[in-house]
Amino acid sequence: MWEPASMVPGRAGPAAGPAAGVAARPGRAVALLEVVLALALFFGIAVPLLGGLSACVSAVRQSRLDARAADLAVTLLSEMQIGLVPVVDGGPTPFEEPDQDWTWQVVTAPVDVVVEGASLVRVEVVVRRPDDGYAYRLYHMLPGADDTALADVPEGGAEP
Repeated sequence: MWEPASMVPGRAGPAAGPAAGVAARPGRAVALLEVVLALALFFGIAVPLLGGLSACVSAVRQSRLDARAADLAVTLLSEMQIGLVPVVDGGPTPFEEPDQDWTWQVVTAPVDVVVEGASLVRVEVVVRRPDDGYAYRLYHMLPGADDTALADVPEGGAEP
């Protein structure tokens, strides 16, 4: 029975490989090395780049939370200044739609300083988003509730 030279043990043929005496082509090793180096270079650049992108997305999310919480806190403080919301300790109270995920709380403390005959109250507005564990605090000084300057302002905050 006849067998091709590549199938006979001890005889070199085109499929026998380097072990059978055929020299390996040096171009294959270089090509493999180039592919490995290209992959290492790609992943060496891609990993820090993706890490930076993730940090940017987190920073944008944090900025959105900060901006929304500041807007809610300033709005609540403005409502206190015009008399729509009483300046008393209270909360946490959920905001109305569409901000029902947020809550607010007011903490007041008297201040020992009298400015132009008016007593002041230190008001802390705390806006929270319980889902994220996020909290924003805004401090401001407002005239005290017993101040006579506020007694002239009718309900609704507009002057006569």
